[in-house]
Amino acid sequence: MTLLVIATYPVVDGPVLEGPVTIEPDGAIAIGGTRVPSSQGTSAMLGAAVQVAAHLGTPPPHALVAGDIGRGDGTRAVYERLSEAVKRIGPSVIAFHYMQPVMALMRKAVHELAEIAPDALLVADAGGMYAAKAAGLATRFELMTPDVGEVGFLADPEVTHPAYVSHYLFGNDGFDPVALAATAHETGGASRVLLIKGVRDHIAEYGAIAEVVDEPCVPELEAIGGTGDTVAGLASAFLAAGFPTVDAARCASLANREAGRAMGATPAMHASDLVAALPGVLADNLCRWGGACVV
Repeated sequence: MTLLVIATYPVVDGPVLEGPVTIEPDGAIAIGGTRVPSSQGTSAMLGAAVQVAAHLGTPPPHALVAGDIGRGDGTRAVYERLSEAVKRIGPSVIAFHYMQPVMALMRKAVHELAEIAPDALLVADAGGMYAAKAAGLATRFELMTPDVGEVGFLADPEVTHPAYVSHYLFGNDGFDPVALAATAHETGGASRVLLIKGVRDHIAEYGAIAEVVDEPCVPELEAIGGTGDTVAGLASAFLAAGFPTVDAARCASLANREAGRAMGATPAMHASDLVAALPGVLADNLCRWGGACVV
């Protein structure tokens, strides 16, 4: 019941950091006791996952990250250490998050994981998801968490990056998450379960919509960077705690929305504010949402 997150953070020549994740008193994220020198997407995902583990009494997430500003050096560094880390930790869930979408590295990693961790469930978001889909490996994943533009990318078997389906980026131009989820499944571009993030969150299993979550509606969250990453962190942590995947996705969607409502979200806030609101949200609601009070 351990979650391993592999990712990068946007710092030039940032060192490889590996270890259990904690939240410092000031809200900063630390890995193995070292503060992550960035508060952007990776920290948002990790912070949300820490709060779920703390609430459920499960082991904290374990992270393997490195600095990368788009040159791919940090991405290569974490892939090089992945197999050794997996053998040592034995994670039940492995989440690929912000990293350069290098298809060759993803193919090698998924092939090795099939040998050394065949029972581990794979999750992908952001660059990890782009690499998995472009490499033709999406069906090897249990859960992906695309937004409205990214699900158009997953549904198009001809493209290798979301930029090529930019007409879907704002959810207009015929955007239909139900149809796109089905197409992504039929064309091999989707994981077994998709959590499609948007004004209404759609959860699809084998291409068919299983759940729709649209309350509470907090449109201000759209203006706060990292609030999609917190959804990915929540879902990954619930999955690592043993929740069935659709339940993990539903609880993640509900918790993120409720945290936005509880903190009185405004565009001036940060994802760390949402992370800070999660303990109260989980204590007040998780039993009702998912039937799981403790693990």
